Amino acid sequence: MADNETLDTEPSTPDPSNGDPSNSDPSDGDGASARPAEVLLDVVEFIQRWGRPLVPVLVLPVLIGLFTAFESRFISITNLNVMLTQAGPLLMISLGATLVVLMGSIDLSVGAIAALSAAAAAVLISDYGWGTAGFILTIFIGMALGGVNAFCSILLRLPSFIVTLGTLSIFTGITLHILSGRAVFVYELPFDWLARGELIPDVPNTFLAAIIVWALLVFMNRYTRFGRYLVAIGAGEPVAALSGVPVRRYKTLAFVVSGATAGFGGAILLLQLGSATPSLGNQYLLDSIAAIVIGGTALTGGVGGMPRTLLGVALLTVLSNGLNVTGVSIFTQDILRGLVVILAVLVTIDRGRMQNLVK
Repeated sequence: MADNETLDTEPSTPDPSNGDPSNSDPSDGDGASARPAEVLLDVVEFIQRWGRPLVPVLVLPVLIGLFTAFESRFISITNLNVMLTQAGPLLMISLGATLVVLMGSIDLSVGAIAALSAAAAAVLISDYGWGTAGFILTIFIGMALGGVNAFCSILLRLPSFIVTLGTLSIFTGITLHILSGRAVFVYELPFDWLARGELIPDVPNTFLAAIIVWALLVFMNRYTRFGRYLVAIGAGEPVAALSGVPVRRYKTLAFVVSGATAGFGGAILLLQLGSATPSLGNQYLLDSIAAIVIGGTALTGGVGGMPRTLLGVALLTVLSNGLNVTGVSIFTQDILRGLVVILAVLVTIDRGRMQNLVK
């Protein structure tokens, strides 16, 4: 009992965290530093729940208004034509990649596929006189390269991020071999009207071709079994498999379509530039992923689609062109573009499924 009495009468040490805040330990700043992060996450979750589809729609006119205020030439017919010319290849390359992201995977090799397809077509047309056949072959080359990605990712059960990062390097190396490290010029291009003509006044045919492919993929994504199954796979691959969805078949088709649109995008770039260079597709690695996530397609899969990618391409094109027109340094543009991608992922990503992000 003596021991119990001693314990009961022992004075307790006051908790510095209770009572006067001035008595708290100044070295303990975890709570205070966590509050801004918690508030930011609350704001992001609110945007995700209520405003995710509206954010790009609201940001686009704001950007147009800001750039027009700084430089009136931004909305001139000439500059609008330039933006549509820039948007055509980016939209084409991003379309198939959207299908891959929609099913919860990722394709980092689309820029390299575009460059390799353009390089092969340039050599076949200029050195072997293949003409129209060389141009059309770009689509089939892209499909074959997409099939390589599908084989490594699906049949070998490797994460698509790692696979396409590896094939990015492989395809780039093959492109360098084909071109011997130099630019190959093509002076007599087939379908020259596609690069320089305008069936609709002030709308480049290359952009019109990309819009036609976009419309076809919108229909496929919304009204065919292929599109619905891709969304189901992205929302929950194990559940989709248990429901009888042939997951491997449709994931393979998504990679093949991604390669096909990337190859067609490379053909458009070849028509626009009149040459194929080793660095032709470099910028489209970041730009294609940026357009997809800025538009609102979640990297975790199951949310998004073609209309959002079109919006993302519009946002990215307006941002890039506006920064150029207003005289912003090219180095600063890279910084801003990276920040925009991070913010877009912050708003669109589903944190509850981040453990399945790389697959």
